[in-house]
Amino acid sequence: MKIAIVGGGPRGLWATEELMNLAWQRGLALDVTVFDAGGVKAYDPNQPDYWLLNAPAEIVESTTLGSFNEYTGNTEKYPARAQVGKFLAKSWDTLPVPPECTLNRVARLVADPRELTSTYDHVLDVTGHETSWPGEMPDALKVYPHGSLDQVMPGSTVAIRGTALTFIDAVLDLTLGRGGHIKDGLYHPSGYEPAQIIPVNRSGRFMNVKPDVSPNVDDVVDRFGAAVLAATTTEEIVATLQAAAGLLTSDTDQDIAAVLAGADAPEDGVEELRHSLQVALGEKPLDARAAVGVVFRALYPQLVELISFHEPLPGFRELARILEPVAFGPPSLSAQRVLALIDAGFIASPMTGDLPEADVTIDAVQAPPPNPPVRTDRDGFLPGCDNFAVIGRATELWVLGNDTLSRAYHDVIPRWARRVVAGISPARVHGIPPMQARLEPWASEFVGSFAEADDLITRYGSPVNVLHSEPMLRNAQELVDAGTQHGVDVRVFFARKANKALTFVDAIHQAGHGVDVASFRELEQVLGRGVPGENIILSAAIKSEQLLRLAVERGVTISVDNVTELRRITTLADRPVRVAPRLAPNPNRLPPTRFGERTTTWIDALTSIDLGHVQVTGVHVHLHGYSAADRVTALREAFALIDVLPHDIEFIDLGGGVPMSYLADAGEWDRFQTLRTTQHIAPFTWKNDPLATIYPYWQTPTRGEWLDNILSAEGIASGLTERGLRLHVEPGRSLLDGCGLILAQVEFVKTRSDGLPLVGLAMNRTQCRTTSDDYTVDPLLIRSPNSAPGPEIEAFLVGAYCIEDEIILRRRIRFPEGVSPGDIVAIPNTAGYFMHILESASHQIPLAKNVVWPNGTLDAIDEA
Repeated sequence: MKIAIVGGGPRGLWATEELMNLAWQRGLALDVTVFDAGGVKAYDPNQPDYWLLNAPAEIVESTTLGSFNEYTGNTEKYPARAQVGKFLAKSWDTLPVPPECTLNRVARLVADPRELTSTYDHVLDVTGHETSWPGEMPDALKVYPHGSLDQVMPGSTVAIRGTALTFIDAVLDLTLGRGGHIKDGLYHPSGYEPAQIIPVNRSGRFMNVKPDVSPNVDDVVDRFGAAVLAATTTEEIVATLQAAAGLLTSDTDQDIAAVLAGADAPEDGVEELRHSLQVALGEKPLDARAAVGVVFRALYPQLVELISFHEPLPGFRELARILEPVAFGPPSLSAQRVLALIDAGFIASPMTGDLPEADVTIDAVQAPPPNPPVRTDRDGFLPGCDNFAVIGRATELWVLGNDTLSRAYHDVIPRWARRVVAGISPARVHGIPPMQARLEPWASEFVGSFAEADDLITRYGSPVNVLHSEPMLRNAQELVDAGTQHGVDVRVFFARKANKALTFVDAIHQAGHGVDVASFRELEQVLGRGVPGENIILSAAIKSEQLLRLAVERGVTISVDNVTELRRITTLADRPVRVAPRLAPNPNRLPPTRFGERTTTWIDALTSIDLGHVQVTGVHVHLHGYSAADRVTALREAFALIDVLPHDIEFIDLGGGVPMSYLADAGEWDRFQTLRTTQHIAPFTWKNDPLATIYPYWQTPTRGEWLDNILSAEGIASGLTERGLRLHVEPGRSLLDGCGLILAQVEFVKTRSDGLPLVGLAMNRTQCRTTSDDYTVDPLLIRSPNSAPGPEIEAFLVGAYCIEDEIILRRRIRFPEGVSPGDIVAIPNTAGYFMHILESASHQIPLAKNVVWPNGTLDAIDEA
């Protein structure tokens, strides 16, 4: 998709960031061209430091670099605009562009942006002030760009039209910009200044100074915000502002009313400015004018919501014209500088009427927005036009609060960007970014039927775990076949701890494989399903006497973790018992491990302890992670141990994980890794969780190919066969690949107190959780026939526990056609560890039931 953005200012940056973030988050290919004509720039990095930002630094919203204050180290409430400009320029230069996208910045004037619609799929016009307008003074000097006033000669008289913010930039450029300086409130000239600067405007006054010390206005918003939103006339707005201002000043209601009507003209504009500064600095109490300014700013978000994208209320434009100089004037530092210049005789009192005769005339009045304004919908598009949008200055009388820097008042740019990419975004439900699951045929068929899923939830409650053992047998055979190719006898022992359901024990036993157990109840249950002791290995990290006695009685092979445990077994063993000492590999070769003992320790123990009935028939190694190279190293050390032991060793048990891959696309995993590790890309996780501990949900090689790589290493297959050793493996997660999914019913769709969308599921966070920080596989939506498609929503899935961070999946989830109560969310491929390893019945909420599919009956574990 080709997109043109006309205007490279803060809004153009924001729009480009939104597009690139959506491309990252949805896996989109975008070709974006930004046309920027150069010329006058409000945030030119090369402008002088005495030109200040006329709003608090907090208004500069975070870009992909992060917060302006944090990134730049700024501590000034009103920093230099050049500093803001440098921040914005750096934001442009470092904007992360997805590999599928292109971003071109073209220095070119586009006279009519609509003409670009013939060559671009979408065009956005975010240009700022017009460079010329009918009311400008054609023969007067302009203030911008910086340097435009260099031709003003020292000692000349200068008349300036306008006394607002541009006027302040002009007078500072003619004084501080020529070497003058202010010390202790006094201006010290350089000799290059004009002799006198005469300001002229319609009112004969300056703008009100923004207060450095402002009262707490939360009470104002709480008490009067709703009244503003409910107003149907400008008169009602005025009445609300009048009442709110009355709380902040001791001036009379008549004084406040005069300010609101623009009828409070001062006797002396300079003294009014001086008084305004004293109020702003907290040296005098708020007067009526300052109080009106405070409440107008405080209630401005409500006014923005009320006025924008609606037919204008009669009289509101005039009210805004009156109050904007009252509420949005200069910072105190700028006012102090102007007063110092006035006191030094360089600036005269403001005049009204025509401009006086002067050596130089400067026009400090900026082009107003067009009247009538451009009218758009809430996404910025012109009515009846699906590929052309206008946002910003041109819509100013239609959209209130079009500040170039603030991203707080309106969401029109994010809405525009989402609408632009809607047609090329994934049609399925997905997380941010998309991470589509590999689905087994049975799972694909199952999630296509609401009736079957709803029936299970109706019978067994939500959530319910749906289990299918068929893929398990194929996964096991893949490992056996890898061994066969090398002449190695590979035996598979299902790691029962990965899932408590007994259907998997039955399936693996019936296929002729074994089971690895890690607790008394696991062993008791497996024996109860008819699995003989010789097909079971006990690998529990901590083994009670009760557990060891049962293992000895039933002929279970025991993985012995330490010498103390070996001595306990020799004491308990009243009949032959098979054991496999657990080897902790040399920490100089492999990462340290809590499991097992070093080679020398085992050699000493196994050659000195009277083993009695204990038969050492194997060596066990438990490794963290999936590194094939680590397995090769461990196997070689196991060979060395076996070669010196005076025992008939039959097998090496290679404990630890066997890799699998949850995802269908490596590119989606790569994009997620970039988003996860690049903090300046827009947050996409709950509270910007970095997901520091995360499972490799896409990886290669897996299972059979992985084992083939191990056995292909020099001396490994031959080392096993020449010693007559079997190779045992203990996969859990990898065997259960494709064997289950979790169903949870949607209970509500709402927003957090700050407006963040939430979807409530009838489950808790422990019912889909391991030691990994998140399950980064996309959920599936099984829509109820009673649920009609609705507008797109990006929400977090929240659960049943009364905890603020009760989050099921920590990525934001996008529902392209909405989601409704009664729908069912399916979390795929969760049989391996995610269902049971951390599940909790806190709040006395029952544990999830486990249903065997396709029978639809409860697993035997729920009948035990």
